[in-house]
Amino acid sequence: MNFKNIPVTASTVALLTTASATATNLLVDASFEQQAVLQNLPSHLVNGQIWGAGWTNINPSSWQPIQAGGAWTGGVIARTEEYAAGWKWAKDGGVFAIIKDRGTMSQTFVATEDSIGKLTWFDANRPSWKTDTWYGRPNDYSVTVTDSLSNIQTVGQYTSQVFGGLESNSWINAGDDRFSLSGKQGWDSRTGNDIVLKAGQTYTLSFNSLSPYWSDANGQHVDDRTTLLDNISLVATPTPVPESGSTLILLGLTLTGIAGFRRKFVA
Repeated sequence: MNFKNIPVTASTVALLTTASATATNLLVDASFEQQAVLQNLPSHLVNGQIWGAGWTNINPSSWQPIQAGGAWTGGVIARTEEYAAGWKWAKDGGVFAIIKDRGTMSQTFVATEDSIGKLTWFDANRPSWKTDTWYGRPNDYSVTVTDSLSNIQTVGQYTSQVFGGLESNSWINAGDDRFSLSGKQGWDSRTGNDIVLKAGQTYTLSFNSLSPYWSDANGQHVDDRTTLLDNISLVATPTPVPESGSTLILLGLTLTGIAGFRRKFVA
C-alpha cells in the first residue's frame, strides 16, 4: 500500500464527523398492507385472476374507509382488483389509499433526532367509469406537516391525473387506458420539499384533497374527484452537529498521527 497517497484534508475530518449519520424512515405501513389486514379488507377475484375488463357489482366492495387502530387516519383503502377505482393496480403490494372531495388522510410520528425529512410517494387518478368521463378529471391536493405546537410546514401542492394524462377514457373509447397494462400499472412519482424535524417533537403528516366546489339551485357542493396514493416514505437524515472542542482536538491528534505514519513510509 502506498501510504504517501493518503490525503489528510478537511474532507477527511468531515468523513470522520458525519459517518455515524443514518437515514431513517419515520412512517409505518407506507403501502397500506397492514391496514388491509387489520380491517379484513375484502378481496374479489374472477376465476382467480385480478379483475380485467369485466364489471360486476359485488358487495362488500374493497373500497373501504380507513378504520381506527392502524397507523393512518382518514381516507380510504382499496385493493388492486377494485372496480370502483378503475381497475387500478397498487404501486407496491396489493393495496393503495384514496383521498377524495375535501377529505384528509394523515399519520402521526415522532422525530427521533434533529433531521431533514424527505417525503416521496406515488399518485394517480381514478379513470373514467363506463360513459361517465367526468370521473377522470384531475384533482388538486396539498401535503403538510404540522407539529404539536400547530406550526405547519407545506411539503407542496400537487395535481393527480389519470396515468398518461387521458381524462375522458370512457368504456367505449378505443385504447381505454383502464384496460391497458401501462394504464393499470402506471403511477406518477412525487418528491416533496425538505421538512425540518426537531428531536422529540410530534408531527402529523397530512394528504389533503382540494376538490373544487360547484353550485346549483340547491346550494354549494364539493366536486367528486379522487387522488390515489401509494408507497409513501418519509426518510429523515440527521443534521450535522457541531463538534465540541475536545472532539476536534482528538481529531487533530488522530490526523497528526496519520501524517506521521505516512512520512515514515515515504522516508
